[in-house]
Amino acid sequence: MKRYLSKFGSSLQAISLIAVMSLTALAGPRPFHLVEHGQLQVTPRDASGTVLDVVANGTGTATHLGAITVQRTATLTATSTPGIFDFNGEAVLISASGETLTTTITGTFNGATGHADLVYEWTGGTGRFEHATGTTFWSVDVADGWYDVVATGQIIY
Repeated sequence: MKRYLSKFGSSLQAISLIAVMSLTALAGPRPFHLVEHGQLQVTPRDASGTVLDVVANGTGTATHLGAITVQRTATLTATSTPGIFDFNGEAVLISASGETLTTTITGTFNGATGHADLVYEWTGGTGRFEHATGTTFWSVDVADGWYDVVATGQIIY
């Protein structure tokens, strides 16, 4: 009987170890891809136009989330190069199921071309994204108050 319990205990330990290893494997980096289209509003903070507040809302699809809505706020600050702005902000991606993915945003926007290169750093969210991390690179094109995005990178959750 003692040997049987010993074998049972060893088997239970082995199963526990496999379960922990499986969860660790699931938490590794996963590819992330997003396509989004939306509208933005830009408001100068003062007459100089050196600091602009941006609110942008869009819809699209993203791996791991499916259909999404995206809500973001940002500040554009003029650099010493005419037409080039530093971009700093935050965003929330909301899946159709209601899970959220949050992020900080940094990058640059070229006012002459209407193009921005942005870096999104995942900072968590809700549901399975509660402890999400990773980096995604966003290529944004803006024209007449509308924008289009293609993003690629990775997410860990």
